[in-house]
Amino acid sequence: MGLKDNIFKALKTNIEPNNKGENYVFEDNGKVDALAQGLTDAIVKWVQAQTFTVTSLNATQLNVPVITPVGPGTAAKVTVKIDENSQAADNPLSGTESMQSKVKLKTAVEV
Repeated sequence: MGLKDNIFKALKTNIEPNNKGENYVFEDNGKVDALAQGLTDAIVKWVQAQTFTVTSLNATQLNVPVITPVGPGTAAKVTVKIDENSQAADNPLSGTESMQSKVKLKTAVEV
């Protein structure tokens, strides 16, 4: 179920009577569906407008080009750590880089 379906279900559950008769039919002329879609659109728009900060991150790159005493070479694996609360042992700019990072939701995916 996606966000809209979850919102629709929550709204419908809260407006339907507790004791539905055997001939009960839910009729709202599409208003709950329209409200669920409107709330979904508003939530997605709000999330997309936010700028999030990376608070903790590990990024690994394989075969990084390096200069060695005998010439060019590659490092098998390099991992960079970022943490907003402290300097990482291998990255003294960790806290600063965390505060400069940005994360955005470009496209909402229906789940």
